[in-house]
Amino acid sequence: MFLEKYLNSTYLDLVYSNYEEDYINLLDEDNFNKVYILLKNNNFYFIDDIILNYLELFEIEEKYVQFAVNDIKFALGDDFVRQIGKNMTFIDKIIELAINYSEKDNT
Repeated sequence: MFLEKYLNSTYLDLVYSNYEEDYINLLDEDNFNKVYILLKNNNFYFIDDIILNYLELFEIEEKYVQFAVNDIKFALGDDFVRQIGKNMTFIDKIIELAINYSEKDNT
């Protein structure tokens, strides 16, 4: 599984305990990597925690995640990553916004 490229063994074990293996196996590695790089380029220092708790973010096409991250950045200001790190429920908002962008684009 490609997740071992991104996570240490402890986090990998936790991901497998949090999610069904069938679900993990359905993840698109290319899109996962694009979202991972997007987060890294935006200085998210807690990507492992996002993978552990919000793996569904990596299912969403990267361009929609980018739109959502931009919205959150605009709303929260320049220290948006620190604020998200303190309140991870903002990741739920990013997911919600990204899904909305995706649905609008596909209608």
